[in-house]
Amino acid sequence: MSASLPTYYDVLRVERHASPERVRAAYRRLAQKYHPDKMPGNANASRAMAAINAAYEVLSDPQRRAEHDLWIQRARHAARPRPPVPAAPTGLLETLRLGNAWPWVLLFGTMAVALGTIGTAIYLAAMPARATAAPALQACAVAAPAPAARCAPRT
Repeated sequence: MSASLPTYYDVLRVERHASPERVRAAYRRLAQKYHPDKMPGNANASRAMAAINAAYEVLSDPQRRAEHDLWIQRARHAARPRPPVPAAPTGLLETLRLGNAWPWVLLFGTMAVALGTIGTAIYLAAMPARATAAPALQACAVAAPAPAARCAPRT
């Protein structure tokens, strides 16, 4: 196993495909070597023995060993370097993507309102002034020689 991903196989110093008899033999050999009674006063011996016991407990049970193998496989897959993602193009269409759209919407909306206001002002300035009171009577008075005779107010 790799040094970056220590497993119970590493603790017992056996291969991943080792038989249960080989796992048991490795456990016994390490238990005799690191048992706290054989190394009195050594705090590391008790920690090593705890790790050895935990490793044997998992690797001696077929179901737990299969779960441990699956964990190793998933951890290796997650640690595997992935190919680099190519850089996204930075053209105009990429700039106008939905995530970055609000500044552009604000800009174009402001420009539309400004152009509409300026266009309306120019249009109103170019149009001649109109009379707002009774436009029909004014047209009748201009067309008729005697306004009273032909143009009668409408009700």
